[in-house]
Amino acid sequence: MKLEILTASYNGEKFIRQQLDSILSQTYTNWHMTVCDDLSTDNTRAVIEEYHAKFPDKISVVLNEKNLGVKKTFFKLLSAADADYIMFCDQDDIWNSDKIQKTLDCMLENENNSPLLVHTDMSVINETGEIISPSFHQMQSIDASKNSLNRIIVQNTVTGCSMMINKALAELIKEPDCSTLHDWWIAVTASALGKIVFLPEATMLYRRHTANLRGARSMSDPNYIIDRAKDKNDARAMLGLGYRQSAEFAELYKSRLSKADYELLSEYGNMINKNKIKKIQTALKYKTWKQGAVRVLGQLLYM
Repeated sequence: MKLEILTASYNGEKFIRQQLDSILSQTYTNWHMTVCDDLSTDNTRAVIEEYHAKFPDKISVVLNEKNLGVKKTFFKLLSAADADYIMFCDQDDIWNSDKIQKTLDCMLENENNSPLLVHTDMSVINETGEIISPSFHQMQSIDASKNSLNRIIVQNTVTGCSMMINKALAELIKEPDCSTLHDWWIAVTASALGKIVFLPEATMLYRRHTANLRGARSMSDPNYIIDRAKDKNDARAMLGLGYRQSAEFAELYKSRLSKADYELLSEYGNMINKNKIKKIQTALKYKTWKQGAVRVLGQLLYM
């Protein structure tokens, strides 16, 4: 049974040693890791090559010839991976020593020879490693069990660094043209063509800092709500990205989708061409609402 860990690195010298050490300390040891550096301008490349030299059987290094960005780098790694199970890893987090084992146990319990994605909760830390919240999902007011297709296409509740996918799912994943992140696209694929299982246990420390501040702020924070309300262009852009992603997914996987799912994806994808009244009518019909009153209000405002 082969397990591959995929990591995209870019200017991560400050934290990547902690992350690599946490993976090397896993109780489950039958894994291999591939780190792809996206033309870092700091000492990240030297760090990952140092770890490769020390652990050549466990860690491999790939260097991009040009800057691809995080999405394309992860899809590049995924397309080359040949493993029974695949995990995704960010360069600045810290994995609990039993993260792989607990995620794999959940995978094996629920797999049943079908495409499956398993993801877990995360504790949130700041730049110095202090815990801000014991639960990312509670902090974000997210119910990760709500992963039906009509929910996932409008709001991603799967964080890439917390997930494992099996080979059956990996073989179905096609890289999209739309500029969505890898985890959202993979979550849509799993919801439409397989299954998503959430393990409600924090298996890692997810680092909140200036580079990912929005993704780890509490929905109960008034300043966060005010900041998001002010950022109209970004809110509309994210909704538009969801529309384009759904339209592309519907066309790419038309032959595999049920009639109902194809209709859902096509109609949601066509939201970009509808006026506000038609958008609201579509959302009501297919129940494509985000989670929580604040998010739904923002969705209504910026449709």
